[in-house]
Amino acid sequence: MSTHYPPHVIRYDNFQIYTGPCKSCYHGIDPWIKQFCKLNQWYVPIDTDWAGDWFNQYGINSQFDLFDAAIELITDSHSEDWSHYSEEFISQVHQQALKIYGMLHARWICQPRGLSAMKEKYEKGLFGKCIRYGCHGTNLLPMGTTFTLRRHSAKLYCPKCCDIYRAPSPIVLDGAHFGPAFPHIFLCEYDQYDKSSEFEPFEIKAFGFKIHRSVNSRFPVHMK
Repeated sequence: MSTHYPPHVIRYDNFQIYTGPCKSCYHGIDPWIKQFCKLNQWYVPIDTDWAGDWFNQYGINSQFDLFDAAIELITDSHSEDWSHYSEEFISQVHQQALKIYGMLHARWICQPRGLSAMKEKYEKGLFGKCIRYGCHGTNLLPMGTTFTLRRHSAKLYCPKCCDIYRAPSPIVLDGAHFGPAFPHIFLCEYDQYDKSSEFEPFEIKAFGFKIHRSVNSRFPVHMK
């Protein structure tokens, strides 16, 4: 026989979570997605209908044993089962919801509405500027080197020199939440930000001559 718990609000991991059944976010509490994005400014809100669509969840749902409950939490559409969830169980659901939202986010930001939302952040320079002198402060784009969770941290891609940089030390995010495809799809959609043709690599010269280092020697150089 399952235990019935009276609904109430718990505070967990800087989130407020309603523990009872609901068809939308509980009165006086921000939607779960809004709370997530407030705490993580690199992320954009995902449309709840899109997040709840099985087609967009394909390949993610099989990786989590509490997937259905986590989607209910993300979309603020708690079923009657939430009346029987303990606070400990809800905390487990929440932890999986954080990972699931990140994986959905990597797909969402490659969609038109997700791209548009990321464009606003990019134009504000939220992700920082390239430190390379020849890039003249070009705004950076977030990316991951894999879609696999907990493999690599989020990196930054420069649309001018086309190089990848480490994110500042205070930013510790999973690279899978952005994925390796995002910068390239973004620059295809908004090609005005693709500055790669303007980049001029620095040339090493001595007394007006280009210096070419030998590939077989550490120190010798050849001057032409």
